[in-house]
Amino acid sequence: MTSPNPYGDNVARIGVTGALRFAPKGSTFPTAMAVWASPWADAGWISDEGITENRETDTTPFVPWQSNSPIRVATTSDVISWETTIWSTTFDSISLFYKVKAADMTTTDEVTSFVDGNIKDQDLRAFGIDIIDGVYARRFEVPLGEVTERGSQTYSKGELTGYPVTVTAYPGAEGWSVKRKFKEGWSKPA
Repeated sequence: MTSPNPYGDNVARIGVTGALRFAPKGSTFPTAMAVWASPWADAGWISDEGITENRETDTTPFVPWQSNSPIRVATTSDVISWETTIWSTTFDSISLFYKVKAADMTTTDEVTSFVDGNIKDQDLRAFGIDIIDGVYARRFEVPLGEVTERGSQTYSKGELTGYPVTVTAYPGAEGWSVKRKFKEGWSKPA
């Protein structure tokens, strides 16, 4: 397959829709772009702002005494994360946002409760992110990640209650933090 025209209208992508999924760390990812199955949980509705991917790269330039320009630049860290706001209120979104497990919740008379503000264990999970534009799709697989930031919640008549989260990818036993899959009509050169 040859690459399409780089100026064609079929090579410009929009993140029309997608999903954020998570499972216990060590869970198996679907083959290629197959359907997600148990134990993968779908976070549900995502706000109309979609999902934003961030890269924070730190570098160290090496400038010799005899020059004003670096002769080499080393990458010292490269953090990959995704921000989104979950609009669905379910066990899964509550568990992810508040970093609480089912065993730490109690249900009495249809009221589920848990304590907050206490020190909680690290909440490492596997994450899957799908970005879809019609017949085109991208999938990001994170075998080891964590919600590292939680945004403010607004309770207002004019807004849906949302759970703003930032998921950070960590390198796993495989030696990498994200596997990227593209089903977009292009392939690597032969």
